[in-house]
Amino acid sequence: MTRLADRSEEPVPDELWDDVAGHYDEKQISALLLSISLVNLFNRVNTATRKPAGTTWG
Repeated sequence: MTRLADRSEEPVPDELWDDVAGHYDEKQISALLLSISLVNLFNRVNTATRKPAGTTWG
C-alpha cells in the first residue's frame, strides 16, 4: 500500500487481501489502512517541509 509504483501487477493482490482478512475483521482492516495512510501522509509532509520525524517547529 505504501509503494504502489513499485508493483508491476495489482497493487494489492487478492491473495494478500485474503490473507489479511483471515487475521482481521473489516473494522480492524479499515483501522489498519487508515493508520498506514496517515503515516504515509506525515512522511510526505515531513519530506516536503524538510522536517524529519521527531523534530519540532520551534
